[in-house]
Amino acid sequence: MSWSISRAARETGLSKSTISRAIKSGRISAARQHDGSYLIEPVELFRVYPRNNAQPPSDARHDEVRNPLKEASATASNEIELLKLKLAMTEELLVQERENSKRQQETVQDLRKRLDAATDRVLALAQPEQPTANAPLEAARNPRKRRFWWSWKQG
Repeated sequence: MSWSISRAARETGLSKSTISRAIKSGRISAARQHDGSYLIEPVELFRVYPRNNAQPPSDARHDEVRNPLKEASATASNEIELLKLKLAMTEELLVQERENSKRQQETVQDLRKRLDAATDRVLALAQPEQPTANAPLEAARNPRKRRFWWSWKQG
């Protein structure tokens, strides 16, 4: 049993132009009739586009009388379940963010310690050596030979 583009659009809840574009692009295979219309197999249609569950099929009979109160309570319970799920997901994200914040704070503290240590090393290297009390004695024991610029020329 093949369906026309109109029936396929009704069953999926899409527009006829969407179904037609899908056929022309090759996403859905369909048989072309002599009059130029297409026939689509339902299996091929639902392979690409799932059935729209919001609308009952056009040939389905309604044996039950519609009860708006029952539908409202079912909708409310579905919304409550959805909100509970969203709350659980939000709480999980909050826990993850707190863990990330702790790790970031630890990293910042470690980097501050490293920066302080590096600053101390740089300052220690930048300070000139303090002369000791024995500096004149050491200078007297190891006199530096004074060289003039012309001595460098001679070798």
